[in-house]
Amino acid sequence: MSQTQKKSLLRYLMPAMALGMFAFLMVAYGSAYTPPKAQKQRIVCFKFKQGTSAEAIKRHMAGFQDLKRELPEIASYSAGETFSESNSKAEYDVMHYLTFRTDAEVEKFRQSAEYQSFEKANEANWEKVLVINSEIK
Repeated sequence: MSQTQKKSLLRYLMPAMALGMFAFLMVAYGSAYTPPKAQKQRIVCFKFKQGTSAEAIKRHMAGFQDLKRELPEIASYSAGETFSESNSKAEYDVMHYLTFRTDAEVEKFRQSAEYQSFEKANEANWEKVLVINSEIK
């Protein structure tokens, strides 16, 4: 093999080796880093006052969902309208289900300016609110 061929082969192999090393580091980092598991859940149910408009309920749902984007303490979030298994009307109208990693994150969420602002903007439409906190096992 001539010197020119060796240089050409080296120019070909160096990027492939660098890419392989980069891929190895990504896999190694991904295997080594595991984010903390969510350990706290919070369910918040709302009953709207009689006559609350569909638009106000829609703003409420969108506003609560925006909290997930704004507050990194929320590990996951889902929500929806409640329903009853019997033909009677459900006691609450909507439910928000949040998960957090620690008690401190739950408290930080509750005290956040964003959540406080959400409450002030929507509380006039609420007849009652139920909050349930629990440990995830």
